[in-house]
Amino acid sequence: KRMDRNIIYADLLSCGDFIQYNNSCNSKQLLDEIKEFEWIKYNPRKDVKRYGLSVTSSDGTRNGVDLDSLYELSKEQGKIYDEDNFTTLTDVYHKSKEVQKLVDPWKPWLCRTHFLNFKKGGYFPPHIDSYKFGEQKFIRLIVPIKKCNPSFLYFVYEDKLLNFNRGYTYFLNTNKKHTIFSFSDDSTMLVMNIKCCKESIEQIHNLLLWK
Repeated sequence: KRMDRNIIYADLLSCGDFIQYNNSCNSKQLLDEIKEFEWIKYNPRKDVKRYGLSVTSSDGTRNGVDLDSLYELSKEQGKIYDEDNFTTLTDVYHKSKEVQKLVDPWKPWLCRTHFLNFKKGGYFPPHIDSYKFGEQKFIRLIVPIKKCNPSFLYFVYEDKLLNFNRGYTYFLNTNKKHTIFSFSDDSTMLVMNIKCCKESIEQIHNLLLWK
């Protein structure tokens, strides 16, 4: 099964490392629908200006555990935490029709999903989201919601500067080096992790924008 996941992921990569999909939202309406929710420090162990809002969690509450570093959390708790430990939808999903538009196509395979807000100076340093050989368990989807392009935010993928169409869903192969730096207090995106399996890959192909 592990090798099967790698094979179907390779099939997805045959379409590219950065792919736009047809499902989208009204980003202004979405921001209005979630404006009353409290944002929590993302990866609070690091002094970086990033904040999160949970769309899924372990129990449906917004307790912030899913916004921690899974590596550090696993080390501290003495048990392995992964993207599929956080699959219960929170009230952020239930109270926003626009969030539902983005999430529902992936619902059967949905794992840890949250909004990220970068304040001015917020960043992710260069990194890769790597898995052990034969263990491509998850697929990363990103939806730019607000100020996710230069000169507000710079998303650098290997040696390329990415540009997004606001409100649309994108696949990104995060097994390659990428980094983010924000020059705005309002740069906001949705990050979805979905299980890598035959059915989820088929859905991804069904929703390709250009085909």
